[in-house]
Amino acid sequence: MSAPPKPAREKTSSPVWQECKLSDLLEIKHGYAFQGEYFSGAGTHVVLTPGNFFEEGGFKDKSDKEKWYDGPVPPDFVLNQGDLIVAMTEQGEGLLGSSAIIPRSGFYLHNQRLGLVQVRDDSKVDKYFLYYLFNSRPVRQQIRGSASGTKVRHTSPSRIAEVKVSVPSLPIQRRIAGILSAYDELIENNQRRIRILEEMARALYREWFVHFRFPGHEKVKLVSSPIGPIPQGWEVKRLKDVCRLTMGQSPKSEFYNDIGKGQPFHQGVSDFGDRFPTNRLFCTAEGRVAEAGDILFSVRAPVGRMNIADKRIIIGRGLSAIRHKDNYQALLWEQLRDRFQKEDMMGNGAIFAAVTKEDMQGIELICPPDPIIRDATSHFVPIHAQIAILSNQTTNLRDTRDLLLPRLLSGETSSLRCQTG
Repeated sequence: MSAPPKPAREKTSSPVWQECKLSDLLEIKHGYAFQGEYFSGAGTHVVLTPGNFFEEGGFKDKSDKEKWYDGPVPPDFVLNQGDLIVAMTEQGEGLLGSSAIIPRSGFYLHNQRLGLVQVRDDSKVDKYFLYYLFNSRPVRQQIRGSASGTKVRHTSPSRIAEVKVSVPSLPIQRRIAGILSAYDELIENNQRRIRILEEMARALYREWFVHFRFPGHEKVKLVSSPIGPIPQGWEVKRLKDVCRLTMGQSPKSEFYNDIGKGQPFHQGVSDFGDRFPTNRLFCTAEGRVAEAGDILFSVRAPVGRMNIADKRIIIGRGLSAIRHKDNYQALLWEQLRDRFQKEDMMGNGAIFAAVTKEDMQGIELICPPDPIIRDATSHFVPIHAQIAILSNQTTNLRDTRDLLLPRLLSGETSSLRCQTG
């Protein structure tokens, strides 16, 4: 979850919990059906979709993958900073009912697949408490249970209104929101630091290996190659010549479980994170594996999405694992990340729904002399190590927050004395 603005602190009183329906606390306003002809790669506003939500809740900035709008905008459907929205279509598994707080005013558009939460009485309910309430398991289960549709599930304002909840007094609501938002602020701070580090690594890679302004470049002339001019002494090789490639193969589903038996199993990108996957499924059968540090590369739509295995895992047919033969993983990660900025596109610009082993083996990689690789690696490795530390801290913070969330929202008032570390 991205952290909502921290609510004002108040002295707590004896918690009094009341059973009610969400309709007693709020209304849900439908979004607007923005016209597809005005969707573009750039514009004045961004049309929000369920893809702008994290599964666990929170606002997701999609950066260069946002859906821009360059047409007439009804002013009533321009969102403001602090607005609370909820996903009413399950664009991705687990997104139905997810809520988020809008981070800025006048920029994001209230699309028809989203609901705007409007509090009936600010003296009785806190908006930031509602944010966490929507992201709790009991509320999500009720929203999903009443949804319609098979492949893609939908809910509506009237169905959300019927969800039953238990709500404490306003001071306790604010105390609960304050505890949880403290964790979210730490998580968001780590994520911000990770983005800065990733940008540093990306800038270094492009300076040295795209613009060819590496140390000593003034003395090296450019020569022709299959991918265009490159420094003299550099080579272009195929992935099969410099990497070990493992294509995934899925064991039978009877060997899958979600209770931690066997090794972590990943069929595709559904449990990919920003850099490392989350282990949700496990497999007790032997299979094709990715070792810790291997690059996980999606070979089915979305082709080219990548993560890094942080432990030994079994990979299904939707993934491949890539390991540099000389263990230059840091440079390989940056090179592939730069190459596959746009998903589903291979080097020739063609769009792929899936790629074969031969396609993967044929990926062209630029190969500088070893001294330049070692020099670059000495910069990349510390950056990558710091990202891994911050990512692990973020995972631990999320786990702690997610343990607290149901305890706080179920009325276990002793949990209100918990402090974030």
